Amino acid sequence: MKGLTKYINKDSRHKLLFMPFSSIEIPFIDIGQELSKAIESNIDNKRLSLIADDALEKIISSNIVNDKDIGKYIAIKNIGILFEPALKFNLRAKIDSWAKSFILIIDSNEGVVVNNIFYLAGDLKSSYSINLTEISNKTIYNEI
Repeated sequence: MKGLTKYINKDSRHKLLFMPFSSIEIPFIDIGQELSKAIESNIDNKRLSLIADDALEKIISSNIVNDKDIGKYIAIKNIGILFEPALKFNLRAKIDSWAKSFILIIDSNEGVVVNNIFYLAGDLKSSYSINLTEISNKTIYNEI
């Protein structure tokens, strides 16, 4: 984890890193698998978006790790479910909030950041994107 310290600006308002989950020994949470398991019995419930939001926050808060070198962080992969329109997540607001509260690491294999916009699956024309303007972020390749 010491290798990550050079990428984390302690004075930054946000701490958002995009890095391949295979590049360092940190536990990545499969958010797609965890969230789908949590909501599968409610898929036809008219309150699905509220149930999913509650489940997502529980998954995130229960998987935050406190590391002696970098502090509190969570690493997530398989994030496609977070873009699911039926779940009605305000994903930009969630990323903004999470990256303020702790270091948020997202698997960079999930997409690409171009001009401060994260595109899921690297599709630059995709409606599955998040505008990261005003959310400081860093993409780490295989540098660690």
